[in-house]
Amino acid sequence: MRKARVVAMVLVCAGPAMAAVAGPIKGLGAGRRIPARIVGGWFMVVPVAVDGTGPYPFLLDTGATSTILDETLAARLRLPRLGRAVQETATAARASDLVRATLTLGGVERPDGDVISAPLDAVRALDADIRGVVGQDLLRGANWWLDYRGRALIEDADGALAGSTVGERIAVHWAADRPAVDASLPDGSPLRLILDSAAGSALLFREPAATADPVGTARLTTHEGVATVALVTIGPLRLGSAMLPRLDVALVGTAGRPEDGLLPTGLFDAVYFDNRAGAVVINPRRSPEPRGR
Repeated sequence: MRKARVVAMVLVCAGPAMAAVAGPIKGLGAGRRIPARIVGGWFMVVPVAVDGTGPYPFLLDTGATSTILDETLAARLRLPRLGRAVQETATAARASDLVRATLTLGGVERPDGDVISAPLDAVRALDADIRGVVGQDLLRGANWWLDYRGRALIEDADGALAGSTVGERIAVHWAADRPAVDASLPDGSPLRLILDSAAGSALLFREPAATADPVGTARLTTHEGVATVALVTIGPLRLGSAMLPRLDVALVGTAGRPEDGLLPTGLFDAVYFDNRAGAVVINPRRSPEPRGR
């Protein structure tokens, strides 16, 4: 038996207090390369402007429904407070402050939106410079190419790159505003997994089947704190025609979730989120550039 440390910055917002989060989003330009830093092995940190200031380093979190600002930054910028919202992670839920701010990532802007303000001590333990977490309220404004090898986030605001993207294309099923894909275990058991760029390990929210091999325990870290959970090995895991080798997976007992778990995007060299077509391309590569680009 062994012990492992699993970092999973799973920041999922839920509840009626967040009904006003979906605001106007506008995408400008296409194919813009945004330099990124990779911290902790596979967490992507990107520059985000807040009310025209910055940009500040934000953790990219495709598994979060809403963007989160570190409360010290929100206070320093004197952002207007709007009330409270329910913030949920893989291990806990709590109420957090809402503030109003305009967020800009590359050429995609979400003006005057409701943004969660919360302490991000555990997230900043990854990198002390991090000042927020980018969620789907901003990311849904464009298509995105997460290039881990190239250390860049490619913004494809008008979807022009989608037609020249070659790779394993898989349908996305949006689960509470988070992108989920269908996978299967060797015995054919289906799994619906959130593609989560802020998860440092695969997670399952319930015991999969007798095929899971217990291997020890893991320390699961979210920005709410640390919890010790069981660690099992599953797989190989099939996604379309692609195959992932056997994975160590943290088991987190969370009742009532529609998805079966989380799959880190950091497991791949790159992932292209084709939000307009409702699909994702795993390990994408480029065919010859279309004319006019």
